[in-house]
Amino acid sequence: MMIRKKGYLIAILLCISAHVLAVTPADSLVKIPRYQALFGKKPLNKKDQEEVNQIITSVDQSFPNRAEGVKFLSERAWEYVGEGKLDTATFRFNLVHALDSTSVEAYWGLGVIAFQRLDFPSSIELLGKGLQINPKLSVMRVDYAIVKLSCYLKGMTCGTLEEVDALLSQALQEDPTNANAWMKKSQVAFLQEKYELAWSYFHECRALDLTQLDLNFSQQLMEKMPDPKGIFK
Repeated sequence: MMIRKKGYLIAILLCISAHVLAVTPADSLVKIPRYQALFGKKPLNKKDQEEVNQIITSVDQSFPNRAEGVKFLSERAWEYVGEGKLDTATFRFNLVHALDSTSVEAYWGLGVIAFQRLDFPSSIELLGKGLQINPKLSVMRVDYAIVKLSCYLKGMTCGTLEEVDALLSQALQEDPTNANAWMKKSQVAFLQEKYELAWSYFHECRALDLTQLDLNFSQQLMEKMPDPKGIFK
């Protein structure tokens, strides 16, 4: 019986808003509250609110507990992010938040989507709320730092190199094996013209995970200073 209910729920979730997607241009969807982070922080219209309530009821009936329903919705939402279906992913993460207002996944996912839409201030706000809920998530803190770094590189006031460096250092205190954090530390040191330090961080990343290395960046770094270890030439 549970399998049948869950299958029904999956069918509902996959079909949600298909009529809207069929008739609304993709670039205008973000103007619709259901496709804005946290429903645009405004009350939904009656029709949308009834649909959300129906989905919440279906989740509660289809899973042993709400936590499992939230996990299912979160995983599906991340899949949509990976497929580039940001509007659909936004709605799914909004549902996650409606089910559990303390869900880190909701804030994390919506923050990543805002970043992909180049809305850096909103991304910072959303990721920051996620980190307030769980300040020990090293991977999310690196994402937060990357948004701040993007602000700096765009000449925006929402991020400085000092902020980025501090965030990355904190992420590494939480998880010294976070190779991506070491890679970003290297890039920050490069921007600060601390090339020897940049190489040191670069090799920390190399020792942990070769797949995280930015080889294009290593070429830029070699133009400023040869690799002290002589590995990259």
